[in-house]
Amino acid sequence: MTSQYPPVLVRTYVGGFVQTAAAFQADAGYMAQGGYYPVAQSYEPGNWNSGTVILALVLCLIAIGIPFVAYMLVVRPDGALIVTYQFRPDLLRTG
Repeated sequence: MTSQYPPVLVRTYVGGFVQTAAAFQADAGYMAQGGYYPVAQSYEPGNWNSGTVILALVLCLIAIGIPFVAYMLVVRPDGALIVTYQFRPDLLRTG
């Protein structure tokens, strides 16, 4: 038996932890209406990539990089909440 719906969907919510959790909560009800229920979730905090860190440290040699390093210590890049939904037509509410 084949279905027109994929058995698993993976959604990514980008932002800070509180923002991604709120977006997930808002989306979970909508997804449940379509028969998809969350089965796994994982939050990955944002990190600066190594190229940006190396560039900021090299620029510190000529004093221009000091404000960049300070900024990087204070501000964190957006993280991502990854949620796996499974299609469960047996749990669909009817009526």
